[in-house]
Amino acid sequence: MPAYPRIFSPLAVRSHVLPNRVIMPSMGTNLADVKGRVTRQLMDYYEARAAGRPGLLVVEAACVHPSGQVIERHFMNHDATALEGLKQLAQAIKGHQVTTVVQLFHAGRNAHPRLVGEPLAPSSLRGPIAKTTPRAMTLIEIEAMVDCFARAALRVMEAGFDGVEIHGGHEYLLHQFLIPYCNQRTDAYGKDAQGRYRFPCEVVKAVRQAIGEKAILAFRLSGEDYIKDGLHPGESAQVARLLESCGVNLFSVTGGVYETPHMVVPPLPGPPGTHLAAAEEIRRAVKVPVAAAGRFTKAGDVEAALDKVDLVVCGRAFLADPLWLQKTAAGREKGIRTCIGCNQGCIDRILMDLPVTCVANPWLGLEGAQKDLKPAANPVTVAVVGGGLAGMEAARTLGELGHRVVLFEEQAQLGGQVLLAAVPPGKAEFGQLAEYYVHALGKLNDVEVRLNTEATVGKVCKLRPAVVVVAAGSVPLLPELPGMGKAPVVTARQVLEGKVEVGRRVAVLGGGNLGSEVAHDLAVKGHEVCIIELGLGIASDLGPARRYILRRELAEHKIRRYTRAKVRRLFPDRVSFLHIMPDGSRRPEDVGPVDTFVSAIGSKPRESLYLALEPKVESLFVIGDALSPARMGEATSEGLRVALKIHALAQEGKLTPPKC
Repeated sequence: MPAYPRIFSPLAVRSHVLPNRVIMPSMGTNLADVKGRVTRQLMDYYEARAAGRPGLLVVEAACVHPSGQVIERHFMNHDATALEGLKQLAQAIKGHQVTTVVQLFHAGRNAHPRLVGEPLAPSSLRGPIAKTTPRAMTLIEIEAMVDCFARAALRVMEAGFDGVEIHGGHEYLLHQFLIPYCNQRTDAYGKDAQGRYRFPCEVVKAVRQAIGEKAILAFRLSGEDYIKDGLHPGESAQVARLLESCGVNLFSVTGGVYETPHMVVPPLPGPPGTHLAAAEEIRRAVKVPVAAAGRFTKAGDVEAALDKVDLVVCGRAFLADPLWLQKTAAGREKGIRTCIGCNQGCIDRILMDLPVTCVANPWLGLEGAQKDLKPAANPVTVAVVGGGLAGMEAARTLGELGHRVVLFEEQAQLGGQVLLAAVPPGKAEFGQLAEYYVHALGKLNDVEVRLNTEATVGKVCKLRPAVVVVAAGSVPLLPELPGMGKAPVVTARQVLEGKVEVGRRVAVLGGGNLGSEVAHDLAVKGHEVCIIELGLGIASDLGPARRYILRRELAEHKIRRYTRAKVRRLFPDRVSFLHIMPDGSRRPEDVGPVDTFVSAIGSKPRESLYLALEPKVESLFVIGDALSPARMGEATSEGLRVALKIHALAQEGKLTPPKC
């Protein structure tokens, strides 16, 4: 019997039998071309995830009309020119014998005005996040949009897919019709619940007629919107019953809207099963299978949830490791790159109109190159200095390709700053990324890890490596301010490392991600904390979901926050700063008494070893914070890319031994 019998039990959906209970949902990638057509990169991305054998794979939101676009390279299925690409995509996925459907989508008032001009919506109501006021759809436009969904569904079936999923959540067009929050029409498509439900029902009926009775027709339904006049589980169950009678044979339950981003793609510290309770209530209301979404990344949590629903939606887990489900089935869970819920490479980048990436998986978007990669025919010796994310990824990739690697780390354990990132409240899962690398490196015979070993020019040169990679990280900056010599100043890193005593009353200088999280950590431990930030907002370098949660935590712990505040002088027990008020007026302010000042104003590269090696080592690379302080995603990405470059140079015989 498998370790997770519920996960790996089959399930019939219409005329299809799914081999397991895991759904890979629609997730935007920005990997289509500028016209929204299928690219080789997009096909490679989906083929890699199809190889992971989810029970059902849902292809990302395909826009049924140009007026519904959200991002620049939005996947499009609005006319006949989409058909050839859909056929190629279906063939790539179906080659792995995976049941697959395409999500049909229109953004309504949340379409990007730069891309669509004037957005369309049920009512001319501008949402709190929307960039412009939409135009209320006419009856003719509503009728035409129903036809757009049906025609798009027909193209999906002609391409060879097993069905479609209709997106009816997250404050997109169908969802906007469902809720009074967005729909204040007084005609047959509004006014009361029956009117609000009419458009989604018409779309479902038209799509069912287009795809036939045997195809899968799934519906992405919001179980809870977490806003006034939005859906709640009781009403969502009513909607589900009605849509089931119209032809839906699978519900994928999600939640949240643009105004509650932390519920749409819930980040750390949210627990698994964000929308499980709502899905369970909907399951009691209908006879067709129901799936629950919301931060499911581990098999144990999925197995437990399947006691309450029929399937579980695991999105970011397939970004972090496309083969996680197969590794689970084979009992190799320690070898899984686990999603850590940071949102940095996935939804945060998509909202910035950038291609999807993943902090845990730097191969995301490079699946074609990964598939074509061959082991080293001419293995070389590589010295890697620094056991943070960048250094570990470089060493792991080189070792897997067959090169000999010596990894120097001056601390007693690998991980670097990701270990510190796991210290603040609710962020312990960040440490799992370090655990993965320790496990992966330990499995490679050609990788030697030297802990508690500071790399020097002599130690590196003694190896006679063909190439050296410096990933030595960075050091914290300290402010250059009057009074620094007499004020009790420590760094944020020292606080997280537990290496310094911190007084009861604390002023954190710098309110970015690091400063805000250190302030939160100290407040939870009982300190009185304030943050002084030069910029316009607190934690503004975080994505919307993580920022929302962190700001809420700071407010709940009554942490005082001063923004647009330029520190002028530190005193032994207080700080003075110039405060620019919302009306533009300026005034000097003091904060005190203060027992400890915590500097969180940034860092600078540790480049001394790189500079010392530069005259002696021709094949020398610098990555991660040692190049320039950046985020975790840049670290893992640079580690992979430098390893691939070294591998290519080694095969071409273009690496020169050091002169020392």
